[in-house]
Amino acid sequence: MAKEYNCEINGIKYYKTTRTIGHKANGKPIKKQFYGDGKKDAYKQADDYLEKLKNGIIADKNKCYTINILLPEWLFNVKVNELKNTSFESYEGTYRNHVEPYQIANIDICDIKSIMIQSYYNKLSDEGETESNIRKVHKLLNPFFKYCEKEGYIKGNPCSNTTIPKDKDVDVDAIIEKQKVPFKYFTTDEIKLLRDAFEPTKYKDVVDFALATGMRSGEIIGLKWVHLNFEKREIYIKNNTTRAAVYNKTTRKKVGYKTKDGTPKTESSIDIIPMSDFVYNLLINLPRTSEYVFTANGHQIDKKDLEKIWRKTLLKLCEENEGFTYRVFHDLRHTFAVLLLLKGTDLFTIMKLMRHKKLSSTEIYLAVLPESKQNSVNTLNSVFD
Repeated sequence: MAKEYNCEINGIKYYKTTRTIGHKANGKPIKKQFYGDGKKDAYKQADDYLEKLKNGIIADKNKCYTINILLPEWLFNVKVNELKNTSFESYEGTYRNHVEPYQIANIDICDIKSIMIQSYYNKLSDEGETESNIRKVHKLLNPFFKYCEKEGYIKGNPCSNTTIPKDKDVDVDAIIEKQKVPFKYFTTDEIKLLRDAFEPTKYKDVVDFALATGMRSGEIIGLKWVHLNFEKREIYIKNNTTRAAVYNKTTRKKVGYKTKDGTPKTESSIDIIPMSDFVYNLLINLPRTSEYVFTANGHQIDKKDLEKIWRKTLLKLCEENEGFTYRVFHDLRHTFAVLLLLKGTDLFTIMKLMRHKKLSSTEIYLAVLPESKQNSVNTLNSVFD
């Protein structure tokens, strides 16, 4: 039987066939063409290639692909387009600190099996790594191997049959303490001390605004005049300013940080919140020296500078006032929720003002009402009379 050909290259006849050899991360098929001396030969080349892929053998046998070779490429070329700056920095840090130094990262990915990943997770646990950090490692490796599977580098995801080692020792005292009040906040007496301490600084209005709105620091720093509607007395939460890590494009090493505007933390964080009379008066009297509402020397506030002044001021308060404990700027947000609750605001309304996605996120503030718990259990006393 005569050989069948369907194309010609440089005067030589070939039979060309096209096969799907994998899929990209977006689901788009990856096509590869095979040329043979006739139909039978072309089909054999294609079948042999697909068999190698099926068995975890890539076309170039002399090329070894390891986690340390492929993961940085995936991270800096694929995930960088999907993640917020702070999340990307977290992924990169997890890789650099908890994956790159380990032996598993230098093994050909075709040879990595689930049991090897499990042993690696167990080793991290034995070395004292927390369950939370091991979950971060899994959160990084699992999608990486899924990507490798779709791209045809491996035939299966070795993370799919693994479990995260549990923390062996449970600190019961710490858990009980956390159940009491799982967050920090300022009392009304402490708020007066705090406001007085920031009076001489350029951030007094920022602190007052945070206490009165419960907005996050990045949302406050990123707030622009176009986000305010004084006629309707509304604040539109559309922006969140972060300090994003800057990486050298060649070495992919962190070289510093830069301030960058982005979207709020979650979809539920993008919302409209009302201005109280206090907030309205605070905002309407601020000078408009920039597109940003809160400025320092006419420019957008630097988050690092705010953190520096906050720390200095709080440490001084701790020294001068017995019983006053250090808290972070984010605790102003907790204080906002606590004040609303103590003033009788219902939990659902607080959830909406805090822009929480679930009511369970807001329920933590009930911990400041121990007398309510006591009253509730006392209603059962009549049963035993």
